This record gives sequence, structure tokens and C-alpha cells, in this order.
Amino acid sequence: MSITTQSMDVSEMSAYPVTRVNQPAGQLLGSSDWQAIPALDIAQVHARSSSHQPSTQCRMAWQSEGIHLRFDVADQYVCCRQSQHQGPICTDSCVEAFLQPVPEKGYFNFEINPAGMIHASYIYDNRRTSTGFEGVSYLSPTQLEQIKLTPVFDQPFENEITEPLSWSMTVWIPVSIFEDFLGPMGISDQTRWRGNFYKCADASSHPHWLSWQSVGEQLSFHKPETFGSLIFR
Repeated sequence: MSITTQSMDVSEMSAYPVTRVNQPAGQLLGSSDWQAIPALDIAQVHARSSSHQPSTQCRMAWQSEGIHLRFDVADQYVCCRQSQHQGPICTDSCVEAFLQPVPEKGYFNFEINPAGMIHASYIYDNRRTSTGFEGVSYLSPTQLEQIKLTPVFDQPFENEITEPLSWSMTVWIPVSIFEDFLGPMGISDQTRWRGNFYKCADASSHPHWLSWQSVGEQLSFHKPETFGSLIFR
């Protein structure tokens, strides 16, 4: 399920080149399409992580109608219990993309478990409250339906998979979703975004929290000040 391509060491870069592709809107890229697209390593391990620190890579591409993501994970102790969108997906073995199209505005978080369940929102004020964040708007069911992806499993399951398991997730997110919150923006080879990419499994028997860009000592992925640059080309 994995792809062997050029990878990028996080210690050598804080910017990632987002490759343009020619693909009909809403159609997922196939495995062969990703081979020429460089990978970034989600390899910054938070100190609270267990000994299981799965090798994880992400690739990102774009077309005028939206963006493509692919995650490849060499995993173990995989849990996938969440069965509803907008649930606590981070408790499962999940991959995440936090994207900030406009620097002075908020950011989007997309968290996906292996069964294709999504937690996604636009966070415009990340100050913590007793119930979450000071300023957050969750994607609607209609918006979530517009996101295309390739789930690893047909449905969630209760018992953790303890043996090694390599899995991949391919995702397409239409630019219209970002525009629903930010207004008309479009994307081109002059576009510059910021973002970070993550792998976690809060409720696994071997929890871990990995990131592309380091989030620092305090364990939180909701730190836009730590985001790296995404340079569309």
C-alpha cells in the first residue's frame, strides 16, 4: 500500500512545494500519479508519545478546483472505533491536515480515521474554552459529503489491530469549502498557504503524536504559529 518516492527531511526544510496536477474535479489521484510528487515526513515525535512511532509521510498536490492529499503510514496497534463524522476522531489511529489559506485569518483542521470518518472545522479563534475553542465553525454534512477519500476499512471496529499494518489514505478537498468561510480566493501557482500535518492515536494502547513541524513542549496541534509554508507551483 505504500509508495516509494522522494522524501523530504523535516530538519532540512520548513516549506513544502505543492505540485500541480491535471485531474478532473473530484476524481482521486491513483497510486501511480503520486510517484512524481515529493513526500514530507511526519517525523517530529512529541515527548508524550509511546514507543510506537509509526513512519508516516504525506504528499499534497493541487488543481484549480481543489487540493489532493495522500498519507502513507507504517502502523501498528491500529484503533478505529469512531463511527460518526465530527466525533473525537483523534482518539483513533488517524491522520490530520491543518491548513491556513490566508495567514491573517483562521485555519482548517481535517482529521480522518481509517474508516473515513472526518472531524473538520474552521477555527478562527483558537483560545481554549471549557467546551473547545473561542471561535469555531464546523463543516456541515453537505460540506463533508464534498470531500472525497479512500477509506482503509468499510466500517469501524472495536478491537485494536495489534500486528503491523501499513495503510494509505487519499483525500480530495474542493476549494469551494475554503471559500465558504473565507470568500473567493482561488488557487494558482502563485498561491502560498501555511499548514501542518499530523499522525496520532490518542486512545490506542500505544498512543503517539507526530507532526511535520514541531509543536513544541506543550502537546497541542492547534498552534498555527508552528505551521510551515506550503508553496504552490
